Amino acid sequence: MNNKIIDGMRKEGKPFRNIMLLGYIFAILMPLSIYLMNNDKYSDKDIILFAIAGVMFGTIGLYGWLYSIKYRLEFDNEKVYLKTLFRKIELNICDIKKYTCNRYRKSVFYQFNLFINDRKVLINTRYKDEFEKVLKEYKIEQIIK
Repeated sequence: MNNKIIDGMRKEGKPFRNIMLLGYIFAILMPLSIYLMNNDKYSDKDIILFAIAGVMFGTIGLYGWLYSIKYRLEFDNEKVYLKTLFRKIELNICDIKKYTCNRYRKSVFYQFNLFINDRKVLINTRYKDEFEKVLKEYKIEQIIK
């Protein structure tokens, strides 16, 4: 098997994009509407807190959306390339000593913890069978919890 398998999370980023848009729209429109209607029910402190809450939700959504867009996993018979928002990792499959595999909640993704000499690398992929086949070719031991 010399096929290169490429996996990402683009489709899973849509809810985060929607949270981001709603958060930033809320941060702008809520204080603006309170201010324009001259509603004395809310103080200036309340208006600022509404804006801060909207910006916080928008920023959390922005982080999740960017992370899901930038996540990219490529693997073949010899190497695993992982690119995330903050780092790039290149692994030789022969360096892996053992691994664990668990399904991530109710999603289509499986989480592989790859144990290399002195560190542990977490990989998320929907291609469980293909990745396990590559690991079994190198006779890498699976740890079952």
